[in-house]
Amino acid sequence: MKPNRKVALLITLTLILVQRSESLRAQTSAPPIAGNWNSTLVIGAQKLRLVLKVTAGADGLKAVLDSLDQPDGANIPIDTITFQNNVLHFEIKAFSIVYDGTMSSDGSEIVGTFTQGSPMQLIFHKEGVAKTSATVKRGRVEMKPCDNPNLTRDSLCGKYEVYENRATKTGRRIALNIVVLPSTNQQQHAPDPLFYLAGGPGGSATSYATEKFIQNLRRNRDVVLVDQRGTGDSNPLNCPSAGSREDMRPYFGPPWPVERIRACRSELEKVADLTLYTTSIAMDDLDEVREALGYKLVNIYGGSYGSTTSLVYLRQHGDTVRSVAVFGVAPPFAKIPLSFARGVQDSMNRLFADCAADKACNETYPDVAGDFKKVMAQFDNGPVEVNATNVFTRQVQKVNVARDAFVDGIRQLLYVPAAAAALPALIHIGAGGDLGPLVGTAFQVVTQIDSKIARGMQFSVICAEDTPFITENEIKTTSANSFYGDARVRPTIKACEEWPKAKVPASFLDPVKSDKSVLLVSGALDPVTPPWLAQEVAKTLPNSKLVVIQNATHTSYDCVENLIAEFIDKGTTQGLDFSCTEKIQRPPFTIIK
Repeated sequence: MKPNRKVALLITLTLILVQRSESLRAQTSAPPIAGNWNSTLVIGAQKLRLVLKVTAGADGLKAVLDSLDQPDGANIPIDTITFQNNVLHFEIKAFSIVYDGTMSSDGSEIVGTFTQGSPMQLIFHKEGVAKTSATVKRGRVEMKPCDNPNLTRDSLCGKYEVYENRATKTGRRIALNIVVLPSTNQQQHAPDPLFYLAGGPGGSATSYATEKFIQNLRRNRDVVLVDQRGTGDSNPLNCPSAGSREDMRPYFGPPWPVERIRACRSELEKVADLTLYTTSIAMDDLDEVREALGYKLVNIYGGSYGSTTSLVYLRQHGDTVRSVAVFGVAPPFAKIPLSFARGVQDSMNRLFADCAADKACNETYPDVAGDFKKVMAQFDNGPVEVNATNVFTRQVQKVNVARDAFVDGIRQLLYVPAAAAALPALIHIGAGGDLGPLVGTAFQVVTQIDSKIARGMQFSVICAEDTPFITENEIKTTSANSFYGDARVRPTIKACEEWPKAKVPASFLDPVKSDKSVLLVSGALDPVTPPWLAQEVAKTLPNSKLVVIQNATHTSYDCVENLIAEFIDKGTTQGLDFSCTEKIQRPPFTIIK
């Protein structure tokens, strides 16, 4: 939901401290790179302060890296370093660390990608260069440089107030949280910005400000991130999580107990009218922000629920739209979570077929479908008691696992390519009577997704726009022939009985019609926003292009992000080369012998 853009891999710098290697000479084109550069590497909840120390001499550049928050982290040698055409490249080869970054025009910072297993954005700031705190006016909005070491110094943060009740324009006002990332091409950039809309419902748009794909989108235009009302720092409607990293048990019980829903509602009603946090109202907020910032035309990009908001914005404010890109298409008529049963079953069927077609997987796990039936049969008599290792505490916990919670954990594992690749092995182990590895792995993914969602806002959206339109016949029809069944749709409907609901007209579900240029991208392995939803959307968008990626799921891919950036630059799908999508493959299946 693009909540799930990437489940973070735990990358550690500890390995760097195990060995040291001599620094190799490198070439450089000019000395401005010399000096100390400060940065902070964020790895999950951990923050590591780094100092890159570069010296320039007649024989070229040399550098060492200090990791200030780790024992003995001083003077880690860098094997290779170059600075040419304003691009810094360095490597610590023994530990597969590579950094590539571009220096800003004023020489105050280097923006790039740090790679050790998985790439992440890393910005180095020149030591001794003072930050500015001067207020900047963008249209009618006063903004200041963001106080965030992981954002470029020209990044602007601010608030813009809107009425909670847009219809009456009276009462409570909401301060919408905004981040503006100016184009990195200050000499010649497009006047129309890119507005990125987060998934969920309940995700924060501004939380993506440091992501690599956002930096790619900045190359020729501003990127604007606005936390939708009820999310991020825009009057967030957060409900307490079911459990915690220390206690996995509540995540595998009955979903959304009534007393928890009522308690969250009671608290949130003190700070919000919960009927005023719908998609349509939020998209009117967004258009008001667009106008206040002084933009005439905008480009819109969103994934999962962000595709819902993108399409609704296109319907309500199409005259201000230049182009729209969506990945993981969830149209207003999808009636989330009604579509999950078929989507999850289709994704699992592909998993079974792909394992059977893979020599190593098939030889090791010759009947994954049969193994999965054995796993599910264990729930025939009710919840199953499982001993599972908590991946965060490394302690074994005894967990009573309800069937609905278990299959929903499978759904979320299918989002993540690496987790899906491990499923045949985990299912095989589970068929033998040990569900612990499956439950423990699901817990890791479920908690990471849960931590990104404002559940109160999610209920305000789904309880108004989805569940009121779901019929009993639809539940029975869609649940048939799916192991997932009604695992989420009935509990969601029941939870919504406790939540205040806006009166959303049935026309909200109507197909979105527009002649604007739209790029639709869908993964054939996606369990929640499958291609058949996207195919229906494309029927009423004559200037749209639908790309179905056979081996993609509900997550992010560099190929897709590069295509979307190119599409936004062009404003049309004409001339785009989609061949990279054909190269996207599943990761190799995990083999445990």
